[in-house]
Amino acid sequence: MSEPVYRQRDLQNTPFYLCVEDHFEVFEQVYDDRFERQYGFFRPYVRQVIYRYLDCGVLANGFARVRCDDCGHEYLLAFSCKRRHFCPSCHQKRVVELGEWLCGNVVKAVPHRHVHGCAGARRQADH
Repeated sequence: MSEPVYRQRDLQNTPFYLCVEDHFEVFEQVYDDRFERQYGFFRPYVRQVIYRYLDCGVLANGFARVRCDDCGHEYLLAFSCKRRHFCPSCHQKRVVELGEWLCGNVVKAVPHRHVHGCAGARRQADH
């Protein structure tokens, strides 16, 4: 069996990315007329989240060089936006981190699990 190889994701060619890139500016322009009455004013934070998502995983926006001390293999790892709930990649990372935290700190070691939780202000501040 061959060794696993890191493959950089091709975020900029996903349908979700292309949709956001192609339509966000128009959405922002028509928001007040079409959506404000139902959803409230357009929050500036939304713009920040969108543009950080569009920059997520793009080597031109910054990266770290990762090198294996054992074999010397190197690759470039693009910085991420670290945005939960909007960026699919970054959200998945947070879900995995939360699952590991739950298993290590909350859930008892039993052969079955049922976890019911509520993420209130206190939990979010701790994580």
